[in-house]
Amino acid sequence: MVSTIKIMALLKLFLKALLLLQFALQLLDGADPQNPNCPAYGGVPGTPGHNGLPGRDGRDGKDGATGPKGEKGEPGMNVQGPPGKAGPPGPAGEKGGRGPQGLPGSISDSLKSEMQQLNAKIAMIHKLVGFNTFKKVGQKFYITDGVEAAFDVGMQYCKDNGGALVLPRSASENQALLKVSISSDLISKKPYIRVIDRETEGRFVDTEGKQLTFTNWHSGQPDDYKGQQDCGTITDSGHWDDVGCDGLHPIICEIEISQNV
Repeated sequence: MVSTIKIMALLKLFLKALLLLQFALQLLDGADPQNPNCPAYGGVPGTPGHNGLPGRDGRDGKDGATGPKGEKGEPGMNVQGPPGKAGPPGPAGEKGGRGPQGLPGSISDSLKSEMQQLNAKIAMIHKLVGFNTFKKVGQKFYITDGVEAAFDVGMQYCKDNGGALVLPRSASENQALLKVSISSDLISKKPYIRVIDRETEGRFVDTEGKQLTFTNWHSGQPDDYKGQQDCGTITDSGHWDDVGCDGLHPIICEIEISQNV
């Protein structure tokens, strides 16, 4: 309230000063004063009054019309912005088809060895069951199909079947061979055994030239009858006898288990 009174007083003083200034100017120009009723005395102008306080803010005007469209700006830099937040997971899709079969995995050396032994055993079993007669004797099998051939032909026949011409190396093996020969009705034809004296007459060895560790020669044998008996056979008594190598005699083969399993 006090500030308003002061403002009004200042305005009054300002108006009086204006009137005095106007009157003074009229006097100087020789003109009559416009208001003779307001006496004024010539003198020195007074000190200008203080500036008044700023008036109140005016009211905002109405929105003007939209200005013209500006020129097209320069293209921005082609820089990919940071990835946004991951959205919620979508619904599960349909089950896909079965993929192609993969390559076989690596097999350890021990497993390979076991598989090889198993395959060898299966192959040997297939071979054994293909013969009319086969009998396990220790770590080997005695097998025969009743084939009759010359000594060298019989050797190759047994080799082709994964074995060798039979050769007993102990009394038990000799007895087993005799039983196989009897059961297969071959004993009367004296099957070949793998002993020869082709290199040194009267000195029988195996076909590899190794000295025999077991023999079971019949009394008076080997006698090299007529100088043409260089191969051995087994007789119906289980004893051995020497005969010619070109004669046809039953072929019995042996297959070592340890070499095939």
